[in-house]
Parts: sequence; C-alpha cells; structure tokens
Amino acid sequence: MKLKRYLSEDFSYSRSGEIRRLRTLDNDKSVRILSIFALLVSCILFAQNMFAPGTPDGGHIQFLYGLSFGSSALFSSLMLAVLALKDIKGKKLSYFATIGYVGILTFTTTFATLVDQYHTSDYSAFCFGLLLLPLFLRASFATYLAIVFINVIFFSLGYHYLIEKDLSSSVVTPIIAFSIASIGAAINVEGTRLKSNLLQLQLEESNKNLKELSHKDSLTGLFNRRHLMESLSTLLAASKRYDFPLSVLLLDLDHFKKANDSLGHQVGDKLLATIGRSLSGLVRDCDVAARYGGEEFCVVLSNTNIEGAKFVAERIRARIETETFEEIPWTITVSIGVATREGDETPEDFLKAADKKLYESKAAGRNRVSA
Repeated sequence: MKLKRYLSEDFSYSRSGEIRRLRTLDNDKSVRILSIFALLVSCILFAQNMFAPGTPDGGHIQFLYGLSFGSSALFSSLMLAVLALKDIKGKKLSYFATIGYVGILTFTTTFATLVDQYHTSDYSAFCFGLLLLPLFLRASFATYLAIVFINVIFFSLGYHYLIEKDLSSSVVTPIIAFSIASIGAAINVEGTRLKSNLLQLQLEESNKNLKELSHKDSLTGLFNRRHLMESLSTLLAASKRYDFPLSVLLLDLDHFKKANDSLGHQVGDKLLATIGRSLSGLVRDCDVAARYGGEEFCVVLSNTNIEGAKFVAERIRARIETETFEEIPWTITVSIGVATREGDETPEDFLKAADKKLYESKAAGRNRVSA
C-alpha cells in the first residue's frame, strides 16, 4: 500500500512545476559534487590501469578498462566545463542535461562490469553505479526505472555480443537483484525528498502570505499605510535621482459617516471593500494604491506629471460617482486632492500637499478634483 501511495504521489508531483524546480536546484548542487569526484576516481583508475593494470599489459582487457575510465573522466570534465559556463551566465543546469550526464555515468559502470566478466565474476561496478544513482539524481520514479531498465538491457546485449557468451541465471540474478535494490533505494530516498519538498513549499507559501498580510489592508485588499510610506519614500528618492515626475492622489469618501450611522458599519465596510476593488482596477501595476486610513485612500502615480495625475483622478472620481453600491440608496462620491513632486519633499510633505488640495475639494462642495 505504501508503494502504491508513493507511486501515485510521485506521478502527481512529477507534473508540478514547483517540484520540478526544486529537483533542478537539487540536481544542480549534487551534480557538481558528482562531477568532481567522478573525475578524480576515473583519473585514479585510469592511471592505475595504465601503470599497474593487474591484467596483461597492452591487452584487449586493459584497452576496454581504459576506455571505460577515460570516458567517465571525459564526460565529467565536460560537465564541469558546462557548469562553469552556466555560472558565468547565471543560469541553472537543465533537468535533462543532468539526467543525461548521470545516465552516461551509469553506462560506464555497467560497461566496466562487462569488462570484469572477461576474467572474473565481479558485479561491484554495476552495484556501485545503480545504488548511488538516487543519491546524485533527483527525478521521478519513471526516470529511475528507465535508467535501470536501459542499463539491464545494455548489460544483457553487451554480455551476449561483446563477451560472446550466453546469459545464464548465475549471471542475470545479481544484475536483477542490484537493479531491484536500486529501485527500492530510489523509492525510499525520493519519497523522503518529496515530503521535504512539500514542507518547504508550504513554508514558502506561509511566509509569502505573512509578508503579504503585513503589507495589505485586510478589508480593501489594497496596500496598508506602512507599505505606502515605504513605497513613497523609495519612489521619491528615485524620482529625484533620475528626474522623472511623481504624483500622489489623496481620496476621501464624501459623507461616509452617513452610511455608517444610518445603514450600519457592515454596509460601510462593504462600501470600503468595493472602493478598494475599483481602485485596483483603475491604476497601473507600477502605481501604488493604498488605504490611507478610515475612508481615505491614496494612490502614488509613478512617472506621471500633474496633467496626467488630474486625468487619472478625474477618471476615478467619475467611475465612483456612476457606480451602484449595494444597500446604499444614494450616489457615492469622492473628493480628491492631487500633488506632484516639485523639489526635495519628504513623504510627509508630499502627502501634506495632497491633503491640502483634498481640503480644497471638500470646501468647494465635494465630488471634485483639486490640483
């Protein structure tokens, strides 16, 4: 039952973009280690094969061993070069490149096992390659199974055509046993990794939600005053440095107290939430729309001069005036004050200038824009 559950989960999660992303990140780290040690081990074995082979010097077997160790060293060197190039370009190694490299290394260990069969019944290379496979490769169960299956077929064909002997149960049994052990290790290791990944993704999502909550107003869905002041300070500094216009709108709902007193605070809250959604749809992604406090809202318009800010403010005012609000029988209007950066204002000075214009709109009869 556990195996069935794992296979079901693996099939589902292997299609997840987030799980694939984490697998790629893990592979990028582990392949670096594998490439370095595979290169070192291959060079040592290649040198030993050249100077103290333990087989007839210059014979057929020595050549095949040299081919196996040399191929492993060559591919490991190429992989290290690719990794270095990826680092220079700031990119990650692709998932398929990792599978291809690890797959080639398992082929070289299987090839070394075939060479061993010429003069001894040693399966240590095959066992070493497949049992270490799950430690250096993060992949779906189907990928593990495919690599193991291809290696078994490769050994079987190589034993028959390279060594020119018939397969027997004494030869095949260790291969099948080590292959099953490799698959079992893959299930155990990757199952643990999947659980770790899910916890990691849940933690990332929780942190993201907490960060969003710390910057968002829960009622309107707009940014809160804290985020507004931080953003305004950053945009003011950028505006001064790069000399682009920056404007701010300060909005106040007209006669909001009337809605609260006569219809109740729940209706008032619904009204504020609706205004928040409307503002979100009326500003650009590069702008900052926030709840300033109570029934007041603020919009920071990046790279927008006074004429552009007045146009946006008038569009917001007209949109709110023509919108129908549930449970409120009268027309809802808004007064807006507009200010544009003129010198070295602080965020507080900037908002104070917009508040002064908002007061002018209120004093002139409300439902208007002053700039």
